[in-house]
Amino acid sequence: SSCTNTSIIYVVRHGEKVSPSGDVALSGDGLQRAETLKDTLMNKKITAVYSTNFKRTRQTAGPTATHFGKTIIPYSNGDSLMQVLVNRKNARTLITGHSNTVPNMLRAVGLQTSFAGNIPDNQYDNLFIVTITWKKTKTVSLKEMKYGMLSQ
Repeated sequence: SSCTNTSIIYVVRHGEKVSPSGDVALSGDGLQRAETLKDTLMNKKITAVYSTNFKRTRQTAGPTATHFGKTIIPYSNGDSLMQVLVNRKNARTLITGHSNTVPNMLRAVGLQTSFAGNIPDNQYDNLFIVTITWKKTKTVSLKEMKYGMLSQ
């Protein structure tokens, strides 16, 4: 209805990377996953794209940002970013993060993931959809999905 404002935040961990440590680029599978992310979000009217300042997160966000004509906005504190974004009305946001930051960002706004701790090192296919609705009060809900190739 016209009296409801809804925002949606799509949160993903970066795609597969070429090696386990350092500021490394995405692997071929990771680059493919970044394209799949763009395809998954193609009709979602993304209004902003946020990424940490690492090659792998920027590369994951890149195709979606390009598709929507957005500049990737760097962030360093995901918990603070989420606390700001859950109060932004009528926004459609993509955030790329890391196996240890993504779950904490969700928990920072009071959401519970289906797992404890960090995203497992070998999992790259999680898509977390945070929906914020304002009616009489603000409601924040989480939907966990998979996208692209299933992680091995």
